[in-house]
Amino acid sequence: MNSIAAATTAQPRDHGAAARLQPVIDLIAATLLEGRDFGDQPVSVTLPGVAGRALIVSVRTAKPIPARGGSSVVRSLDSRQLQLVEGAIRERLAEPLSVSMLSSIAGLSRSYFSHAFRATVGRPPHAHILRLRLERAMTLMADSRASLGQIALDAGFSDQAHFSNAFRRSTGMTPTQWRRARGNA
Repeated sequence: MNSIAAATTAQPRDHGAAARLQPVIDLIAATLLEGRDFGDQPVSVTLPGVAGRALIVSVRTAKPIPARGGSSVVRSLDSRQLQLVEGAIRERLAEPLSVSMLSSIAGLSRSYFSHAFRATVGRPPHAHILRLRLERAMTLMADSRASLGQIALDAGFSDQAHFSNAFRRSTGMTPTQWRRARGNA
């Protein structure tokens, strides 16, 4: 019997699964942190459960687990992923954009994409899209006499109120005030 199996059988059966699992976790973590190489062999432990259910713990790598408390490293988007996502955002800026859609373009899960995007661009996807929409709206306001409602829609805002609120939060003035200050009212 290996040491992991011994750790599981040494636990009394009346403890909960968490109590039985903790020594196993400690043993696996200590073994991995020691750098013990299991080669290609997975290490698995099956713990008896209630109502015919079992808890299975598998460790399929010999690489050490990073110590707790350290910051986990989120990788950035690679240049190809960033180019694809930025292109899709700019191409569809006037349309509703979702993190799900952008993450699928990058080939990543939503959560990982959000973290990687922020690590790459410096802000979350939603904030980046909002910034690009505001920039487009400013360009449209400076270059045309279109109504603010039309500019809001052309820049990708759901309506003029949403646009005006976002614009005021960003610039400290309303779109009308901004236009007047530039002589475009």
